[in-house]
Amino acid sequence: MAAPRQLALFDMQDYRQHKKYLDGVFKTKAELIQQFREEGRDQIYHVLSFGGGTQSSHLLEMHFRGEIHYDYIIFSDTGAEPDFIHEQVWWWRHRQRQVGNTTPFLITHHSSMERGLEEMLMRYILTDYQRFQMPVYCNSVNEDGEIKAGGMLPRQCTVDFKIVPVKQKARQMVLQRHGLGPKQMIPNNVAFIIDIGFSYDEIRRINTYQSPQYDYIRLAYPLVEANETTEDSIKYLEVNGFPTRRSRCYLCPFNCAAERNIGMDWEEIIESEPWSFVKACWFDTKLREVQATGTKIMRSIPYLHYSRRPLSEVFAQEYQLLSSAYKYELSRWIAEWQEYIQAKWGAGKDGIKHAGNHSR
Repeated sequence: MAAPRQLALFDMQDYRQHKKYLDGVFKTKAELIQQFREEGRDQIYHVLSFGGGTQSSHLLEMHFRGEIHYDYIIFSDTGAEPDFIHEQVWWWRHRQRQVGNTTPFLITHHSSMERGLEEMLMRYILTDYQRFQMPVYCNSVNEDGEIKAGGMLPRQCTVDFKIVPVKQKARQMVLQRHGLGPKQMIPNNVAFIIDIGFSYDEIRRINTYQSPQYDYIRLAYPLVEANETTEDSIKYLEVNGFPTRRSRCYLCPFNCAAERNIGMDWEEIIESEPWSFVKACWFDTKLREVQATGTKIMRSIPYLHYSRRPLSEVFAQEYQLLSSAYKYELSRWIAEWQEYIQAKWGAGKDGIKHAGNHSR
């Protein structure tokens, strides 16, 4: 058996040897800059897609220290972050003032569903809207009616509710900077490089360096280029006494059990934000109720928990206590959403879309 030191040598990470880099799925920032210059785009704006969590905070602090340059820092509010992530965002905005950094620090959101993932889910539940952009765990039913564990839906929410809004906001700011209107074209010599805080251990999440929406926007992954892991970023923040909570949404299916030790768990949501946990349980139940009606394209049975069991059963004791404690808040929250969805997307209080085609 190989000694631990020998094994470590085999496990050494180098993005240049990774299949995704060798296959051209992503490029280094230097390569992107050279590519733009060859296209005649010599005015390049550098943007940080800030998520409020560990990796993008690592990059932000590097910017404050002059180790990496950004023209814009943009946080896209998904509408489902726990309060502690918003608190970290404000902490970093305060630190920016403390260190005297003047880079524009902007907050944006989805262009049509301004209230984010909660609005998307409510729209899905209360209208005939068919698009579902979360990586839920699924069970499938075969021809004999037997239920079997399936896979997961694609993780499109990060792109749609974080990365795309950042692109749109950056484009808007640069158009204004050049004295142009929102529907005008970006000048031919202008380009954008948006840094995404994926780390080397998340290299599987990298699908492209080219923005499918805009040919003058490219995506870079500086922590991958540095062969830095999530744990490296956490240690960097810990050493400096900075916040270290991982960015995620309170209902994210990638929340796991604490013993899985991936930095995100349902127990943290239950302890830190019990009201958010109650909402997650409600969404978890409603998604299966809607799927059972047969009115949605999705035929798989969705679950927010990796065990493919209802959240309210996985954490039965906690749910029993919290659902009782937040009974009034839940009833009021549902009523407010029904009114909002009815006014904006045409759904009635009975949860049925009555008029118009809003399934786009």
